[in-house]
Amino acid sequence: MKKAVFFDIDGTLWDWQMQMPESTKTAIEKLRKNGHYAFICSGRSRSNIRSRKLTELGFDGVVASCGTHIDFHGEKIFEILLDQRQIALALTVLKKHRMPVVLEGPEHVYVDPDAFLDDPYVIYLRKELGADLRDIHEDISKIVINKMSAQIGGADVKELIRDLDSDYDVIVHEPDHIVEINPKGHSKATGIAKVCEILNIPVEHTYAFGDSENDLDMLRFVAHGVAMGNGTERAKEAAEFVTKDIHEDGIYYGLLHYGLID
Repeated sequence: MKKAVFFDIDGTLWDWQMQMPESTKTAIEKLRKNGHYAFICSGRSRSNIRSRKLTELGFDGVVASCGTHIDFHGEKIFEILLDQRQIALALTVLKKHRMPVVLEGPEHVYVDPDAFLDDPYVIYLRKELGADLRDIHEDISKIVINKMSAQIGGADVKELIRDLDSDYDVIVHEPDHIVEINPKGHSKATGIAKVCEILNIPVEHTYAFGDSENDLDMLRFVAHGVAMGNGTERAKEAAEFVTKDIHEDGIYYGLLHYGLID
């Protein structure tokens, strides 16, 4: 029976310097040769999943923006976009809390350039996205996004969550001092559920590999959740199995553990 395996990107497929072990590439190739589906499942927006290191691995599909955008064999099959009211609400709240924000969409990413002059991530985005990285402007009717992320700085996160609760779920990444702000009720888990619904994949045939806070829901949802050895303690607690560190052939070892490759 064909299985479906979902892989987080950062801290899972590659490390925080975007270095991917050769064993990971071999593992994905073997997984697909064995007739199983391989999906990226990321908090990154679809516009920010374009590196050839990822695309050349031949994934069957992409679950992007924490479940709000899904591609299968190069075609978009599902998408949730934020409306103008939701965007205006978030921008007002984030301005109140003095939190620099990155707006993440299927085609473009938007930033306030004055707020990220020396930020390494935005410097990377400018290099990776080129003209698809745009400045946030006053006319939000032209902004097309699925979700957003913001730097915490000195903000009161509990108050932020209360301010956004009507429309958003907020995921706090404490080590990175950032928050992900997603449409309420949507997550990597709901994205995986939608893939299963559209492709008629039984949930008992699903697997997921992840390492951090936005992976918790998917690790709990799938039949077999796998936390990376370099993952957070919460990710390991949410998983069925803890594999090795990313640079100790963690992806290969995890797929081997479940008999998905040999």
